[in-house]
Parts: sequence; structure tokens; C-alpha cells
Amino acid sequence: MKTVLVATIAVGVTGGLLAWKERPEPGADPLVLLLAGQCWWSATLIFRIGAATLSSKVFWVDISWIGVAIIPIAWLLFSLEYAGYTEYTARKHILLYSIVPAITVFLGLTSHSHQLLYTNSVIIQENGIATLNRAPGIWFWIIAGYTYLLGLLGALPLLKLVTSQVDPFRGQSLALLLGLLAPWVTNVLFLTRSLPSAGVDPTPIAFAVSGLAYLGALTKFQLFGANPTPIRHARNSLFQQMQQGALVLDTHDHIVDMNDQATTALQTTPSEALGRPLEQISPDLSALGSAAQAGQTIYRPPGATQSYDVSESLVTDIHDRTIGRVITLHDVSNLLRDQQRLEVLHRVFRHNIRTNVQVILGNAAYLATHNSESKAATLQEHAVEINELGEKVRSVIDIFEQSREERDTLSLNSILDECVDSTSESYPEVTFEYTSGQADFTVDCLFDVVCLNIIQNAAQHNTSPDPVVSIEVEQDGEYVQVTVQDNGPGIDSNELALVEHGSETPLKHGSGFGLALVVWGTDIAGGTVDIESSDSTGTTVTLRIPILSSE
Repeated sequence: MKTVLVATIAVGVTGGLLAWKERPEPGADPLVLLLAGQCWWSATLIFRIGAATLSSKVFWVDISWIGVAIIPIAWLLFSLEYAGYTEYTARKHILLYSIVPAITVFLGLTSHSHQLLYTNSVIIQENGIATLNRAPGIWFWIIAGYTYLLGLLGALPLLKLVTSQVDPFRGQSLALLLGLLAPWVTNVLFLTRSLPSAGVDPTPIAFAVSGLAYLGALTKFQLFGANPTPIRHARNSLFQQMQQGALVLDTHDHIVDMNDQATTALQTTPSEALGRPLEQISPDLSALGSAAQAGQTIYRPPGATQSYDVSESLVTDIHDRTIGRVITLHDVSNLLRDQQRLEVLHRVFRHNIRTNVQVILGNAAYLATHNSESKAATLQEHAVEINELGEKVRSVIDIFEQSREERDTLSLNSILDECVDSTSESYPEVTFEYTSGQADFTVDCLFDVVCLNIIQNAAQHNTSPDPVVSIEVEQDGEYVQVTVQDNGPGIDSNELALVEHGSETPLKHGSGFGLALVVWGTDIAGGTVDIESSDSTGTTVTLRIPILSSE
């Protein structure tokens, strides 16, 4: 028996050294600890067999509990790490798993002062061999049951891998399960007195089979060379990091999983949503039902500005039975917003072109029969408007194109200087109150178009006898705030509807592009627009956009 035990220790040490070299691969540390526990138990059994007195035999049995207690914890941690369930191997979980084994070690080292592990200890002669006979106490059966429980829990992830399509994973898991079953079955046979053992627990002898099984997993099946650990983590990571929101429902439409994007879309939290019917969390989304399978279905959460394209796919098992479904939410807010803006662009463009062309045609017909300078001036005026309209359309198109690509940055001071200079040349009658040379900020290049349109509109439509346009710049945390104020007649209510409603529709837009350029350009740049206008006080436009850098 001693020879077998020595061989067991040799195999265990070899496996432990191989596992040690694979650190910090998932499962390597627990496997080293597992093999160390087995070697400890086997070594103490060797000394126990060789001990001549009752006290010495009792001593080696008592300290053997150190290895006995380590084995089930190490096995469970190894299995969890190897299979990718590392969320159950956190420090708090390890402490929880270790409570019963720690108590067991303490009771083992103090067995002389109580009868919780053993009720009595005597030496008996069997076949001429002096063996230690100890009657199990109540805690002995508690730790035995606990050991089997951890062994079973550790086996479950491996049983799942037995059916894997990856050959190394199947080989690894089968070898590891053999390493568990050999001492497990041996111990059960010993405790049920079904195995002749001369009063000696033969479980450490079965560790020879365990050691060989672990060696096979380490060498032949490349235990840490082809490791299934990333599989589960990768799937979880992809699920959480995917740009689309995803909800997993069971056959009764209860939410069983959801990623962060879905949590945001449904304006809820996992603790509130998981385990509850979708209808309770989002009645509108639930009401879409199977319509999502037929094509694109748009879902907009109550009170939200985002819109989502909803699609659905069924989840089936190996028997092709439907066991749930996955609802995917793709944020199409920008797409729908661009569609709205293009519709507005189209309608306004057609309206303005048609109006100006009709004026030109009417005045041209008049000029054909009359020589009128006023009509000629009108023709020129509307031709200029068409040219300006074309320039603004081009600016809108440029904004749309730049929204889809990485944009440059510009100095805010240089933007405002150029806007004021160019506008003052076109409108010399306007007084501009603006002091350049303040603290400078770097902003999105789209702000150039935005500022130019705001300042030009403030000057162009200012019919005051003494037109004044003032510009102020103020930092607001990570944002810069540019306020443009005039003393003109104010902005038409139809034009203001674009800002007040926060979105563009065919029924809510003005007749020009200037304000649309400002709103759209600022939005794309990540900022906001606030407009206050009245006939008596004029118009104040406040632009607030992110500061990309400052000097």
C-alpha cells in the first residue's frame, strides 16, 4: 500500500508542477491546490500506517483533515474557472465555500477535546496489522455530505462540456470527471463498508487514478492550451457590448436577460425588469407582438426622443422546440431624423423655388410689354434669393455629409471673427458689439456654418432704425455658450416651431433654411439651441456646444 501511495504522490506532484507552469491560466491555481490536497492526504496516510502508537496514529489522522478540507473547495473553484463561471469565484464566494472546511480543520486539530468528528479511537488488530478504528461523529457526516455536494456542483459544468462540438473540450472534461469519480466512488464504498480496507480509508490510493486522469488532461488533451473559459465570457461580452438593445424572453414572455442598451431603451433596470412579463415593463413594446417578425416595426418609448427598429428571432433547443425569443432594438433615431430633415428640405426648397420662379415669370411677362425699372429690380432681387437659397441648400447637404464622418476642429475666436467681418461688409449699416481676443476654445467645425447663419440672419432681418447685433461668449463647464442678440422685429412663429417642437415634420417648419441650418448643425455638433424672440425686444439666440479643447 505504501508503494501505491508513494506513486500517487509522485503523479500528483508531477501534475501539480505542470499546472503550476500554466499559471495564470484560469483553473491552474485551483488545480495545483487540488493536487496538493490529494498529496497531503496520501502522505499523512503513509505516516499513519507506519505509526506504532495510538496517539501518533490519531495525530496523522487529525492533520490529514487539512488536505481533506482543501480538496472539495479546490475542485469546485477549478471547475468554475475552467468552464468560465468566474463570477462564482470571487473572494466573497471563496470565503462562503470555506466556512464548513475551515470548521472541519479546526475540529480535526482539536479532536482530543470533543467528539464531534469522532466518538472514540482505538487500535484493533486485523490480519496481524494494527489499525486505527475511529467511530464517526455528527460533524464527520456533515463534512462528508458537504464534500459530495461540492463535488457534484463542480461536475455540472464539466458534464455540459462533454457534449461540446470541440474534441479537446470533450476529452478534457471526461478526463477530469474520471479524476473526480475514482476517489468519490472509492470513498462511498468505504463509508458503506462495501470495500475491504483493513480499517484504512483507501480514498488516497484512488488519487493515483485521479492524478493520471489530470495528467492526461494536461498533456494529451492540452487542458490549458485549449481552454473553454473564454466561450462564456465572450458571449456575455458580445451580448453586453452589442450596439443594439437585446431582450431575451421565455415562452411566457417573461424577461430572463437583457443588455445595457435594452435597459436604456426601456428606461428600466435589470432588478426591476428581470423575471417580470414584458407587458408590465413596456406595454407598447409588448403590443407589437409578432408584427416584428413580418418587417420593420418602430418603437418609441414614452417620453423619449429615441426611436428603435424592432426585430424578433425565436430561440429553439436541439429538438427544434421554441423555448423563447430574442427582441432586438436598433436605434434608428438618427436615420429617422435625417429622413425628417430631408423631407423638410425638399418641401421648403420646392416652395421657395416655386414662389421665386413665379415672381420672376410674372415680372418677365410684364417687362415684355412695359419698360419698368422696378420690375427689373424685383427680378434681380428674386434671382439673388434663388442664388442664396442654393448656397444654403449646399450648406445643409455639407452638414449631412459631415455628420457621417470624422470632422475637423476650429478656433471659436477665428470663427466669430470671420463671421462678424464678412457680415459687416455685407451690412455696413449694422453695429456689431463683439470683443475678440477672449479665452479661446476649440469647437466642432460645423459651428462655423451655425454662427454664420445666426449672425447673418440677425443682421439681414433687422429693420430697426439703428440695427445692433451683440455677441457674447461664456464658458459653462465643459461647454461654451455663444449668445447672439439683435434689436430687430423678432422671428416669425412658423420659423420658431422648428425649435419649440424639437423635431421637424412636414407640418412644422418655416419657409427658410437659416434656422434649420442652425438647429441641425448644432444638434450634430452635440449642442443645443435656445431662442427667445418678440416684436418689442428682438431675438436672442443662445448656442451651447461642447468644448473640445481650450487655450
